[in-house]
Amino acid sequence: MNTIEDKFKRYNEIKMDLLKMANCLDYCDESQKEMYQNICVEYSKELKDMKKSLELLYDVSICGCCFEDK
Repeated sequence: MNTIEDKFKRYNEIKMDLLKMANCLDYCDESQKEMYQNICVEYSKELKDMKKSLELLYDVSICGCCFEDK
């Protein structure tokens, strides 16, 4: 079942994964930096899209302090 709780749980899981990948940037070899940066960019895009979708679908406001709405 795809409840609102499930969708927000998935949103938070992606956010935690992004934080883990961003943390890897501090400790990885220079040869791996670009890979982790690319992963972070993709996670960020997905989070932004999910945020918009959740807000529209459920008429909620998710804290946007991590996103710049342009």
